[in-house]
Amino acid sequence: MPNHTTENAIHDSPTTDLDDPTFHLDVLDDLVYPADCDGSVPLASDPDDRYPYAYPRDIACITKAWLGAVEADIRPDRCKQHILDAARFFLDAQEEGGQWRQRYALDGTDRGIYRQEDNVGHGLRVLAHAVFALDATDALATVGASFGEGVIDAAARAVSHVRDDLFDPNAHLVESTTSIHEGRIESGYTLWVNCVFVSALRDIERALSILPEESAAVEDDIHRFRSHLEGGVKRAFTSPAQVPRRYSPEGDLDTRPDVTLFAPFYFDLEDLFDDALHEAANRSATALEDPEIGGIQRFMGFYRDFDVHQHGGNGPWLQYTAWHAQYRFATGDLDRGNDVLATIARYANEEGHIPEHLTTRRRFEAFMENEWDTGLDYEKEFDEDVLRDVSFDFIAEELGHMREAYRDLEVQTKDRDVVRFAMPLAWCHAEYLTALLTRDAAEA
Repeated sequence: MPNHTTENAIHDSPTTDLDDPTFHLDVLDDLVYPADCDGSVPLASDPDDRYPYAYPRDIACITKAWLGAVEADIRPDRCKQHILDAARFFLDAQEEGGQWRQRYALDGTDRGIYRQEDNVGHGLRVLAHAVFALDATDALATVGASFGEGVIDAAARAVSHVRDDLFDPNAHLVESTTSIHEGRIESGYTLWVNCVFVSALRDIERALSILPEESAAVEDDIHRFRSHLEGGVKRAFTSPAQVPRRYSPEGDLDTRPDVTLFAPFYFDLEDLFDDALHEAANRSATALEDPEIGGIQRFMGFYRDFDVHQHGGNGPWLQYTAWHAQYRFATGDLDRGNDVLATIARYANEEGHIPEHLTTRRRFEAFMENEWDTGLDYEKEFDEDVLRDVSFDFIAEELGHMREAYRDLEVQTKDRDVVRFAMPLAWCHAEYLTALLTRDAAEA
């Protein structure tokens, strides 16, 4: 099993390991667990660590990386099987009303505390990735009609839920309460959520067209809804001088720097965003690069802003830092992309395991003094405006995970100035792998 985050020193990672796509596939393999329902899924990290759950957002990004490996002919059969197993889990876990939630236990039970409406889109992405992987390996005929029929039915229910319950036909956008960030900063009409759904609808529509089972009516329904949403996204997010990270529930423009400004790039939406894609990505990279540690922060670290949730102290998140590397490689700036990957590698442990995010001793101590000890962090984490109606047992469990994580960070501060959170994080290794594959494509 992967190591925890309590080593006494930071070691330089062997570059040959981190530069080898199969190394990251090995790490991901170690984090895949058989489900007690159908399929198997990667957990976010070591199940004894901060995140002992399966997160749809993380898994969609991981299956994207596995699909990239399939298309690059790197362990194609094994990666295809992982994606298919994840899709089977998602088919089992989906609610009758079409929803997928924030996170799941290995038996497929809902363990989410936030609404995180974007997870419906991530579920669709996972199903689409499975179809694409089967098609790329000429294996569609091996899964039988029941799988294809299950995908069609799941897609129909999910898209109906998004259109009927989440889409605001007056704003022409999907509305959400939380998503990639847990907190009010994600409430309203966000760039991230709307890009997720445009991408998911495009992917699942194409996936259904590949399946041999009849799905024309569902495809037509998706196409009509997608066209409406795409028109709303293009107008709302490209007409301002700067791409906004969101519109508030009241429609106020929010242009604060945020890592979600990479979303148009990450979801390959240049046809909708044109030059605005590059404006957004470059503004995020410039504003959010950590001047002390390096890497990309989630947002600006003004802790008195109730929207801003620091999670142990502000600092770079390495999965998002890998997005920056992907962007540089995709736009031909190979030197800068390599520099970004080197920053990530610098903070891996001696086994090459990449943490979720970093902070410094001073920032962590300030977080504990200003937010944890005062209860402000609790108020942000469990804000009633964004919580689902869940048992307090879930909240108590999450508090326990948070307390243990912060105790671990406190131990780390005795030996080092830069401390690491949740390692290895499967999502980080998936994004590093995607960055390597993007670089290979740019160099070809």
